[in-house]
Amino acid sequence: MPILCRSCKATLLAASTMLAIGLAPPGARADIPDENYRPVLEHLLTVVVPPKLDALHDATTDLSAEMDDFCAAPDQDGLDQARKDFHTAMDIWQEIQPWRMGPLVANGRDQHIEYWPDKHGTAIRQFRKLMFNKPAIYTDREKIANTSAALQGLPAIEQVLFDDKLSAKLLGDDEDATFLCGYGMAIGANLERITGELTAEWPDFAKSMVEAGPDSMDYPDAKFAATDLYRALHEGLLIIATQKLARPMGDDAKDAKASRAESPTSKRSLRNIAHNLTGLFAIYDGKWGDTGEEGKGLAALIDSSLMDRSFRLNWQNVIDALGDLPPSIVELLDQPDGYQKLADFAGQISFINSLVENDVGGTTQLGGGFNSLDGD
Repeated sequence: MPILCRSCKATLLAASTMLAIGLAPPGARADIPDENYRPVLEHLLTVVVPPKLDALHDATTDLSAEMDDFCAAPDQDGLDQARKDFHTAMDIWQEIQPWRMGPLVANGRDQHIEYWPDKHGTAIRQFRKLMFNKPAIYTDREKIANTSAALQGLPAIEQVLFDDKLSAKLLGDDEDATFLCGYGMAIGANLERITGELTAEWPDFAKSMVEAGPDSMDYPDAKFAATDLYRALHEGLLIIATQKLARPMGDDAKDAKASRAESPTSKRSLRNIAHNLTGLFAIYDGKWGDTGEEGKGLAALIDSSLMDRSFRLNWQNVIDALGDLPPSIVELLDQPDGYQKLADFAGQISFINSLVENDVGGTTQLGGGFNSLDGD
C-alpha cells in the first residue's frame, strides 16, 4: 500500500525505527493495567457519546416536524427545508453509525435507522411494490415500526424526498401525493421514536462498560470492554473500504456502478464517509467536535508520542484528500479521472486501517485479529 506523502513516509519510518530500537514489540511489553482502560471508557461513553445521541434525536425530531409542516401545505420551500433536515439528520447519524455497539445495534436498531448495505436491492423491490399497493400500515406512525426495516428508515425517506419522480408527486394533490406524505410523516415519527429509545438506553449500557469487572456478565474487565471501542474503529474503516468504496468501484472502471454506493439518490456517499471519519477519529482522539477532550480516547493508551503524531498526520492526509473530492461517488465517477481518484482514496483508507491494526491495536493491546464482519 503506498504511503500518502513523502513527509508521511519519513514520519512513519522514524516511528518504526524508534519502535524497533527503543521499544519492545507489543507481544513482549508488560500488560497495560486494567485500570488504565477505565478512564478511556468513561470519557468516550459517558462524556463524548451522549451529546451526539441527543443531537441525533433532535435532528430526527426536526425532520419529523418538518415533514408534518410540509405535508400540511406542500410547496417547494417546504420540500427544500425537509431535504435540509434530512441532510442534518444523516450527517450526525453517519458520525454515530460506526460505533456499532450496545443500544445502537440491539434488535437491529442500526438497520432500522439505515438499512444498508442492501446487496440484493431489497429496498428498491419492496418500494416499488409499496407504491403499487399503498398499504395503510406504512402511513401509520405506530405500526410502521413493525414493517420491513428496508422501508422505515433514512434511506426510505431519502427516496421520498430526493427521487425526482416521487418528490414531484409530493407537490401534487392526487392519491400518490397523499400516500407519499403519509408515508414520509410516518417514517419521520418512527425515526424520532427509535433515536429517542437509543438516547434513553445508552446511559445504562455505558455504565455497564465503565463498571466492567468480575461481577459483570458481559464485561469481565475493563480491557474486554475497551476492545469494543477498538473494534468499532477498526471495523468502521473496514466498512468504508469494503462496502462504501469497494462495492461501487467494482473490479475495475468498467465494472464501477455509482448506484451501489450509499445514499446515491441524495448524492452524498462521500459526504457520508467524511462524517464516518469524524465519528471514528473521536474513538481514537477523545474529542468530537466541541465535545470531549483531545488525547482522552484510545490515544491515551499510546505510549509513543511519535506514533501518535504519525497516526494523526496520516489521518489528516485522508481528510484532506476527501476534501478535494465531490460529495458523492455519482459525481466523482462522472469526472474523466474520477475512478482513479476513487481508487487512490480507497488505498488511503486501507493504509490508515493498517495503522489501526498494527500500531493502535498493538500498542493499546486491544487488537486481536477478531473481525465480526468476516464471521469469525
